[in-house]
Amino acid sequence: MGILLSRMAAREWRPRTAAGMPRSEPGRGAFLSTLPARDGDRRLALAAVLVSVAFFLVAAPLAKRQLSQVWAFIPMYESALVINDVITAVLLFGQFSILRSRRLFVLASGYLFTAFIAVPHALSFPGLFAPAGLLGAGSQSTAWLYMFWHGGFPLFVIAYAWLEDAPAATGGARRRPGVAVQSGVAAMAVLVAAITLLVTAGRDSLPAVIQGIHYTPAMIFVSSSVWALSFLALAVLWRRRPHSVLDLWLMVVMCAWIFDIALSAVLNFGRWDLGFYAGRVYGLLAASFVLMVLLLENGVLHARLVDGHERERQERERAQRAEEAAAAASRAKSEFLSRMSHELRTPLNSIIGFGQLLELDVRGPEQRESVAHILKGGRHLLGLINEVLDVARIEAGRLSLSLEPVVLEDVVRGALDLVRPLAAARGVLLPSPPAWNRSVMADRQRLQQVLLNLLSNAIKYNREGGSITVGAADATADRLRLTISDTGNGISREMLERLFTPFDRLGADQTAVEGTGLGLTLSKGLVEVMGGSLTLESRLGAGTTCTIELPTTTNADVPLPASDPGARNTEGARTHGTVLYVEDNLANLRLVERVVALRPGVTLLSAMQGRQGLELARDHRPDLIVLDLHLPDLPGTEVLAQLLAEPRTREIPVVILSADATPSQITRLRAQGARAYLTKPLDVQAFLTQLDEVLT
Repeated sequence: MGILLSRMAAREWRPRTAAGMPRSEPGRGAFLSTLPARDGDRRLALAAVLVSVAFFLVAAPLAKRQLSQVWAFIPMYESALVINDVITAVLLFGQFSILRSRRLFVLASGYLFTAFIAVPHALSFPGLFAPAGLLGAGSQSTAWLYMFWHGGFPLFVIAYAWLEDAPAATGGARRRPGVAVQSGVAAMAVLVAAITLLVTAGRDSLPAVIQGIHYTPAMIFVSSSVWALSFLALAVLWRRRPHSVLDLWLMVVMCAWIFDIALSAVLNFGRWDLGFYAGRVYGLLAASFVLMVLLLENGVLHARLVDGHERERQERERAQRAEEAAAAASRAKSEFLSRMSHELRTPLNSIIGFGQLLELDVRGPEQRESVAHILKGGRHLLGLINEVLDVARIEAGRLSLSLEPVVLEDVVRGALDLVRPLAAARGVLLPSPPAWNRSVMADRQRLQQVLLNLLSNAIKYNREGGSITVGAADATADRLRLTISDTGNGISREMLERLFTPFDRLGADQTAVEGTGLGLTLSKGLVEVMGGSLTLESRLGAGTTCTIELPTTTNADVPLPASDPGARNTEGARTHGTVLYVEDNLANLRLVERVVALRPGVTLLSAMQGRQGLELARDHRPDLIVLDLHLPDLPGTEVLAQLLAEPRTREIPVVILSADATPSQITRLRAQGARAYLTKPLDVQAFLTQLDEVLT
């Protein structure tokens, strides 16, 4: 038995390979009653039957040998039997409550029947607790209880085999399995009580099957009938196909049941012979086989549950670590973007800033052309930096937008006005400003950036003397479609697949047409962040059409009047006051000195450290403070906070001038109290405008 148990446990744990799937895989079920039997299961069950046959063949010739009367054997045997059958019934009822299978309900009731009837069988045994047995039993009561017991269980097995596999579709058993289990327990208790009453109070109506300790001739008919029921149950189980693992072990149980009846009621003489003892050992084994496989099954299921929980815990930990790593990567990316923005814009500040000053001073055409090349190259590099940073922000999900109702006509008109000089230089005909009084939900500045990208491409890649058309129509009830078409050479189908790949200019880098290869990638990302879509269709020789779809809205903001930079220049003569510039980069400091020199009435103080700037601000009380954020001793944000906290300086306007152009930084410092946030490279006109507004 120990060898069989170890082999059963090994079979439960051994993973199935090509010959059989693992038991936990979908479609095979998790319980022995639904698990199809495999070859390994059949070999194991056959081994158990062969071991039982071997012991039977050894014990059968000696069945009639009389042995000594061991009275303690009966209560020990009956108690073990009751415990085994009750546990088996509980496990089967538990599976019934999950699977709602009527077959399992019947089988569990059968095991409960054997457990219940073993109790009166032990109590009524003559000479064990009383000379004639308890419960008012007579000399025949115990023998008849044995026959009802060993004839009743095969009937439950036959019913189990004949019932359909599908669970009951209706009825209380499906809705409330607990009620069905309670009803089954009550029914088995009533049935056993009725049988007990029959064989005790009604024993005179039953034929005598035992006389003293030996069986009567009537016993041959009764025991043969009971024996036949066991054979019938075995045959019905065998014919039922396909076999489940539970079916196999029930057949093993019925084989042991047959050997039990043969040794203790057919081949022996009566009580206390070797057949009497050996038959009851088989009965105990019959009660143990299904229990053992059910307990092993529960152990395996519990181990799988623990393993599943452990894997789930590890998955949660891995997900948490991945989330933390992603957050750390996002923070690192944001810091990298901020640092790159600062490090790249700082030298560009000198290039473009001094270039703008040179542009104001030079007179000769060759010098003006040289300065124009410097500014063009610097602004091209600045545009590339801005586009790279914008693409990175979109990918990181950190691009902040201000969605509002935008009149499409205003944005398209503004974009067309901005690209007219480029179109005139190429001889490309632009359409007249549209008259669309329609509004879309978008970020005005970003939408204009997208339109400028698309219109610039339509001009640059158009043919000489070509044209551009712009149209709008309803895409759906709540989306507006905007199209921009050109009459250029178009794009081949092979290249269309690479259209939105960053830095891929589709061979245009071999031509004189300037570009970065990021415009379309950035435009697509911006439109999608605004809740729209951007697609492109093209045919060689037939031009290209870009289509933008955006959600519509019924209300639009009133467009603000465009500011005229030249109007403020008239204030320059009346601009006077003191400006404190806190900046550690000498080139940037010299640039601002040159710009401030354009306003003769303005005095510039400078500090190259944050603490020095705070001291100058407290001592001189300037009219305006221009503050860089990256200082050697104090962060610019800390300097701003101390300026706003100090009573002597809190009313002084502070303008941030930094190479950090991240939108979150700009929003945060404006909310903290900065009057304005200017980014490097310095826009000289925008800086002079701030001076004029504050110091006039």
